[in-house]
Amino acid sequence: MKRLSILLLLITAIVFSAHAQKSSVSGKILDKNTGEPLAGSRIILQAPGQRHIEVAGFNGAFVIKNVTNTTYKVDVVFMGYKPYNTEITVNGSVNTLKIEMESVHNDLQTIEVSSRHDKGSANSAILADRKADVVQNSVAARTIELSPDLSVANVTQRVSGVSLERSTNGEGQYAIIRGMDKRYINTFINGVKIPSPDNKNRYVPLDVFPADLLDRLEVVKSLTPKQEGDAIGGAVNMVMKDAPEHLSVKANAAVGIADKFFTQDYTAFKSSPSLTTSPRLTNGDSYQATMNDFPNSAFSRYTKHNPLNSVLGASVGGRVFHDKLGIIVAGSYQNNYRNVNGYFFKSETDGNNGDAKVTDIQDRFYSIQQARSGLHTKLDYKINNNHKIRLYGAYMNLIKNEYRFSSDTNLILGRKEIGTGRISNNYRTYRDDQKIFNFTLSGSHKLTQRLEADWSAVYSKATDNRPDIANLNTNTSSLRDETTGNIYSTPVNFDLNSTRTFQHNSDQDKSGYLNLTYASTIGNAHVDWSTGGMYRSKDRKSDYDKYNLQFDPSNQIYDGDINHNTMVVNNTTGSYNDALNYSAKEKVGAAYGMVKISLKQLELVGGARYEHTSLSWSSNVPKSVDGKTGNIQYYDVLPSAMLKYGITNNQVVRLSYYSAISRPNFFEVIPHTDGNPDGDYPERGNSSLKRTTANNYDLRYEYYIGSGSQMLAGVFYKDINNPIEFSLQTLGNILYYIPSNFGRAKNYGFEFDVTHYLRQWGVRANYTYTHSAITTTKIQNYTTSTGTGTLPVNQTRPLQGQSAHVANVSLLFKDDNKLGLNAQLALGYTSKRINTVSQFLNNDIWQKAFTQLDFSLEKRVAKRWFVYTKINNILNTPYQLELQQPYTASGVTSSVPHQELGKKTQIRKDTYGANYLLGVRFKL
Repeated sequence: MKRLSILLLLITAIVFSAHAQKSSVSGKILDKNTGEPLAGSRIILQAPGQRHIEVAGFNGAFVIKNVTNTTYKVDVVFMGYKPYNTEITVNGSVNTLKIEMESVHNDLQTIEVSSRHDKGSANSAILADRKADVVQNSVAARTIELSPDLSVANVTQRVSGVSLERSTNGEGQYAIIRGMDKRYINTFINGVKIPSPDNKNRYVPLDVFPADLLDRLEVVKSLTPKQEGDAIGGAVNMVMKDAPEHLSVKANAAVGIADKFFTQDYTAFKSSPSLTTSPRLTNGDSYQATMNDFPNSAFSRYTKHNPLNSVLGASVGGRVFHDKLGIIVAGSYQNNYRNVNGYFFKSETDGNNGDAKVTDIQDRFYSIQQARSGLHTKLDYKINNNHKIRLYGAYMNLIKNEYRFSSDTNLILGRKEIGTGRISNNYRTYRDDQKIFNFTLSGSHKLTQRLEADWSAVYSKATDNRPDIANLNTNTSSLRDETTGNIYSTPVNFDLNSTRTFQHNSDQDKSGYLNLTYASTIGNAHVDWSTGGMYRSKDRKSDYDKYNLQFDPSNQIYDGDINHNTMVVNNTTGSYNDALNYSAKEKVGAAYGMVKISLKQLELVGGARYEHTSLSWSSNVPKSVDGKTGNIQYYDVLPSAMLKYGITNNQVVRLSYYSAISRPNFFEVIPHTDGNPDGDYPERGNSSLKRTTANNYDLRYEYYIGSGSQMLAGVFYKDINNPIEFSLQTLGNILYYIPSNFGRAKNYGFEFDVTHYLRQWGVRANYTYTHSAITTTKIQNYTTSTGTGTLPVNQTRPLQGQSAHVANVSLLFKDDNKLGLNAQLALGYTSKRINTVSQFLNNDIWQKAFTQLDFSLEKRVAKRWFVYTKINNILNTPYQLELQQPYTASGVTSSVPHQELGKKTQIRKDTYGANYLLGVRFKL
């Protein structure tokens, strides 16, 4: 309530400053030809002894206050338009004006309008969506700057139809578009596909990217033949900052704190002295590791009091050499600390009736430091009006240091009452270092009056290094003294094994793109004929080692200082034969043909894309394992078409269709047998796994009301063939968790998106309803008079990660000209969704519905200086998982915290607290 009270005071102050006086003259300033509101135009009322100046708001509206009864001369000015002059007599009543202004050059109106748009403005993003040949929603740099979000992942959640899968510290990590899981989403930088640092999967974690490096974020929901075809759910395209026409210097710095540090300390560990690679990779496969190879620093912890978050960003750019060469360099650094508190219940399925029962409760505490940095530079050189060359380079880095303490109380063994039972403690530290590099050399050329070409040569590399994941396991018991009645704890002993794990992955892409476009005229229609192709060579390598450490002698007591204990290495050569030691090569070649027909209000885009995929791999699993090496080849023909019809100058209808695929993740096709050590069942790859294909349909109505205001409404339908899901299968009398193709799935729904301003006030809202269905095989336990057993049964459920309802509402205040004040209160809602698909009937784990509230504010304090604040997770929204089954206390001998008989079985709950940031921004 205290947080909400502060917000209400801020909002009240905004309202008071905006509406302290009554209006007497109001109106709108519009473009005479298009009717578009001219936000930022200046209106001046002059009479003897009086002068009133006002600036039009986002919807072109203005109000001039405290105007006396007399005759005024009216002057209106706006860059690129002829000055407007008239007279008005104020007689004491409310006076309304409608002012229509003419462009300076009507014959060059389109050029004039586009030249006025800042590429990072909200209007520029709307214009990009309006002109696009696909269904997309964009978020502009200025909108991102004013939002509460710092990473690209968190920005995507503001887009209609997008929800997030979050990381351990509660920040967004992967986008889920229209209920399609992260495996169905593609990620681009400036339209170029980038590799993933993940050692198993293709999808790219979006929390790696600082949001302040973007000119625009595009969430693409349909494809043309020119675009890569592996995006059934859609694509996220990061359009990075471009060189401005004039010298621009921007910088910002901020500090902040998480409110949990007001009552808790942060636990850190010494990550820098840890190993960078495993002893085997450092010294060779035959090396025999000893305890001298493993420093104790990973098990050493210390406390920080009130650690401060920090944000730094800067960019400088402009054009030199008579505007021929454009240069921009931008960098960002974000360092934040967070504590997470939670609990987790282990569960298993009752062999008699198939009901779930909880077996353990873990109390968990995390201290997480996340340092996100990015640097990008772009050069573009205009050789002449017909030829342009560009060079782009980007480096993104996300370093995560995480300490986790979990205390696991067995709810069955040795438990007679609350507070007693067998307790296992786990101390885990790890450092995760993810990097993404991208270098792109590209050019665009007008070869003849009608023929144009563009090309790109791309090198990208993603790496992920987790150099020393240290797990220390201990156990004790809480018992009641039957004589005194007091509960006491037995000494803390070490479990049989503690571990040190090393993971390293690299994914390297070398790609080339070529596009040719020929412009022609057929009758009254303008027709563009396009063709081209791409080729990508991907090299992926994954290394993995896990060392088991045993305490010798085995009966040692742990007093909190690991330096007082002695250990030996159990498996001295590491894990050479583990399936995560593999290399893979993938070659993708594509060609397409496309035609675009423009006839008055009608546009038609259609064609087809051909893609050929060749994937080969070699794993270090023993030769006896089938599929140690393998090769998969397939090709796809992917047609697509779009019809765009302009009902009026401001209203558009789009009808689109496209065919797309989703390739299996790398680790899914390697026939590993132990890839899920934390699961209930061993995991096994499936070299026969097929790619998923889908036919996708969209119908959308778009109404562009004016500057910054729009309304979008549409429906979508996806027919998905061979979706990949996991199921239990028996091979050689062993039950494995295996990825498989499951027939067909449907996914359909509708979206509504509106942004509207009334002078300085605005609202941005969107809502998406999604319904999906897939039928997979589950295991059902049964009990008869002759015994117990299992049966395979089919069950229909939603796709993993799909929420039926996703909504966002933001209350906006925007006055760049007079008050220099911008504010946003953003509310997001995501309904329940399947988090984990269970192998057993009715045992899927669901994430509960959640609502998140964020706030941001920026105030100009001098001509080029601004202060700003961002407050995230004001409501302290938790992450909660549950089974849809009622809790029955099966097998438990005493009461269990967080569970209530007859209500849904709780599985997990994490709380993150609110985060506050206060900063200063400079703009030249």
